[in-house]
Amino acid sequence: MGLGAVVSVASIEVVLPTYNGVSYLEAQITSIYNQTLRPERVLLRDDGSSDGTPALISQLQQRYGTWLQMLPADGNLGCTANVNRLLQATTAPYVALADQDDLWLPHKLEQSLALMQQLEVRKGSATPLLVHSDLELVDQVGKPMGCRYLQRQRLDPQRTQPADLAFTNVVTGCTTLLNRALIQKALPIPTEALMHDWWLALVASAFGKIALLQSPGVLYRQHGGNVLGAKGLGLVYWCKRLHNLIADPAAGGHTGAALQQAALFEQRYHLRISALPTLLRLRRRYRWLGLLQLPAAQRPSKHGPLRTLGLYGLLACLPR
Repeated sequence: MGLGAVVSVASIEVVLPTYNGVSYLEAQITSIYNQTLRPERVLLRDDGSSDGTPALISQLQQRYGTWLQMLPADGNLGCTANVNRLLQATTAPYVALADQDDLWLPHKLEQSLALMQQLEVRKGSATPLLVHSDLELVDQVGKPMGCRYLQRQRLDPQRTQPADLAFTNVVTGCTTLLNRALIQKALPIPTEALMHDWWLALVASAFGKIALLQSPGVLYRQHGGNVLGAKGLGLVYWCKRLHNLIADPAAGGHTGAALQQAALFEQRYHLRISALPTLLRLRRRYRWLGLLQLPAAQRPSKHGPLRTLGLYGLLACLPR
């Protein structure tokens, strides 16, 4: 690999949650180490792997020394709680999130920090700030798939107002750089949050600023073990969503969970980010009337007419 001299910066830490990641973890850590702006340290916490990941981490610690630090393993927390634990252990003014199976392009951290510092000049370092990027999709061996994540998922990265983020997250955690003000404002991430990156994006949007890098900084590996991945919006996607709604309309599926997250956000910060939680407190026959009475700018919508139609259909199905 070659552990040659690269510019080191003491202001960035990277947090990397692991779980059964033995196949790709070494390559990812190599890509982080070889950044043109190397982070001060990488913090890992394994969430109960059974595939040899802890043994691999021990080997890598012998290679990288104290640059690679592992938090104590104390059971299986789940992805969001694992990231929360890692963020609580950080001390640097800037923290980047990483996934175990991706690959970072060499200038990712350098470009992210440059944009972050531009934001801090304008907004101040006490403002919660988040920098993120799109992702280049690659297959399990790292071969380019010819498309990017936001394009494949048909997401508009400019829709980062709290009302937009309440139901559709456009921020992918493994691309992000956070400043200390955002970490302090967002932690602890609730265990009920849909995903840690979604919660962080909501907090940055409501109290600070989200900025998008012009070029992707991450090769997003698609394989059979992806927790989410870039599945696209084809027929299979819509059939699955329809099946889940028919099977259990009261649960609300993914959108129902987003509604719960929005309500939780409003409870913690005493800040309304969407009209939908209030509408759901009404009886079903009054919800559409309440929706129509909202000013057009306040009516909830998602990315594209089909997604928005599904959101309104769910509004009619969910119990009070």
